[in-house]
Amino acid sequence: MNYVVASNKIYMIGNQDGTFSPMGFHIEGEMSGIFAQPYKISKGYYLFCEGTELKANKYEFNKGENIFYYTTPQGNLKKTVNALDNKSVLSLKFESDCDVTIFFQIEIELKGCWTAKEVGFEVEPNFKHIRMKLNLTKDKPQFINIVVDKSEDESLPKVSINQFFAYEKCIEEQKQRRQQLLNRTSIKTDNPEFDKIFDGLKLNYDMLIQNIDNVGEGYTAGYPDFPWFFGCDTTYGCLGTLAVGQHDMTKQTLRLLKTISEKENGNGRVIHEVSPFGLVWEKGNLQETPHFISTVYEVYKWSGDKKFLKEMFDFCVNGMHWLESNIKEGSLCPKGSGIVEVPGIDGRLLDIAILSIDAYRSLELMSAILKKNHLIKDYKEKRIQLENEVMDKFYSREDNFFGDIICTREEIEASRDILVNSIKNTKTLSKHLAQYFDKVLSKEYTSKELIPLVLKNWICVLPYTQDFVPEEIKRLGIEQMKQENFYNEYGMKLDCLCDDKDDPVHDIYTLNKSMSINTGYLAKVFANNGEIDRAYELLERLVGCANIGMPCTISEILPDDGCFMQFWSGYGIHHVFVEDILGIKVDAPNKKVTVRPQLPAKLNYVEIKNLLVGNCTYNITYTRKNSIEVTVSMSKPSYKFQVI
Repeated sequence: MNYVVASNKIYMIGNQDGTFSPMGFHIEGEMSGIFAQPYKISKGYYLFCEGTELKANKYEFNKGENIFYYTTPQGNLKKTVNALDNKSVLSLKFESDCDVTIFFQIEIELKGCWTAKEVGFEVEPNFKHIRMKLNLTKDKPQFINIVVDKSEDESLPKVSINQFFAYEKCIEEQKQRRQQLLNRTSIKTDNPEFDKIFDGLKLNYDMLIQNIDNVGEGYTAGYPDFPWFFGCDTTYGCLGTLAVGQHDMTKQTLRLLKTISEKENGNGRVIHEVSPFGLVWEKGNLQETPHFISTVYEVYKWSGDKKFLKEMFDFCVNGMHWLESNIKEGSLCPKGSGIVEVPGIDGRLLDIAILSIDAYRSLELMSAILKKNHLIKDYKEKRIQLENEVMDKFYSREDNFFGDIICTREEIEASRDILVNSIKNTKTLSKHLAQYFDKVLSKEYTSKELIPLVLKNWICVLPYTQDFVPEEIKRLGIEQMKQENFYNEYGMKLDCLCDDKDDPVHDIYTLNKSMSINTGYLAKVFANNGEIDRAYELLERLVGCANIGMPCTISEILPDDGCFMQFWSGYGIHHVFVEDILGIKVDAPNKKVTVRPQLPAKLNYVEIKNLLVGNCTYNITYTRKNSIEVTVSMSKPSYKFQVI
């Protein structure tokens, strides 16, 4: 069991018994300890009493504060740990119910975080051992503060340990600020555990904010392995932050991605990943740019901030130009890599097509709002053409399902063995893939014919939220999504071609595992197709995976792998629950909220307080009696509400 205590300037990751051990795979074993990015400060610290290392016998997570309880021969000891807002300071508060002497020991050794070598950051050996004595007495707390400051020459930060400052005012201000975050979109339902995780994930977002010198501030992807900035993680996760009222930091994060992308690419392409040293590791997969465009419009829907829309518009237009430059002969779908990181899966991909359709639609609307009328017709025509292509070329009438990718025969032959033998496959999946490719390649095709490959990677469900897909085709697909091959115990599998949930795994991202993002998206699909109970059941599975890596967190890979605190884990719990299950649609520019009253069978009561739309807060209550009754109040009389 892990913990993280974090502010935007410093964070610490360790074990819930108060000790530290090697953790993480991104830099093998080096993702735990104390960090003020782009530097790792220490592998951790130790507490000793009478020559024996102390280990906590109880741990609590309380609204961002981490509390550890110890037993000594003399009595009981409590340690409360906080990371201060806007300061690279960790505050450790020690309280005891007895007189006891303990020793605090830390080894300071400054290192560069990920990509230090690539950017030429080298540091001379700088090991420093510090040991401090604390004579604790009843009812008199003592403090140890780990402080990271800029040095005079700014070549390396200066690390100091002091016992002189309590920082209690800073800690109290942080508590009040985080309580305000919890008060936004405050919910009460028949399911207290769901409510608890709904609240806890709001704090996850806040704890994932990093403000890194010479890079910027925004939401990062996850602890312990990816506490830096991403394209796709941001665009999924920000739909969750919008639903819980964290609008300002959502805008700030998108601004940061825009700034970094303009500097790195200069053509509207959105970067995939940027390191703590500001090194862009990947210039951007194709799906990230259209997804970014749609997320910008979602921010406008929730905030009504037209200034933000104007600020981002030209970048979005350029991004669509860049995306279109990747269109190859024979298809309107840009050709390249998408979110599925499996060798052999790149080309004219379904997620790129669907997210491009969404981006065209968003740009149509943005152009109309900003009176760029000369652009509207072009975006609309291209959207409709791509919608038609998805139906004509991606949809397999033989399989009654959408293909993940459309390929020529030559392209299929080139990627067949790579896909069949992927390290991410189970044995069962490799067998089914071999059989599937043999069936596909046994048929005759023209040299330029584009063939839909129904591989059932999780992106296969994306079209089922789209209005252009006929209801009968949706119905046939939804029935397939109810089958066993789509699931393991924890959620939707990463690949759903066959039932291989019980096969052994060999890779952290083996395709019979589930993730929080695809499970959340499948809940969205079910909710959009009238399957509210199934949608909510998937969210219950997510809640069932909470608290494993750390209280009030849902891991990247379910139930307990990858990042134990993951930004996009709130996508299903926040975005899908509010917008798709409860049917709440916001329109901040027009000062309006509409509701399509619906509740899963397991819920008879839902109360939402302080739902932030523009500069108005809504209180909405659902009560199931003979029918579902909705009551609403608003903080601004100029805002409207409609039940549809």
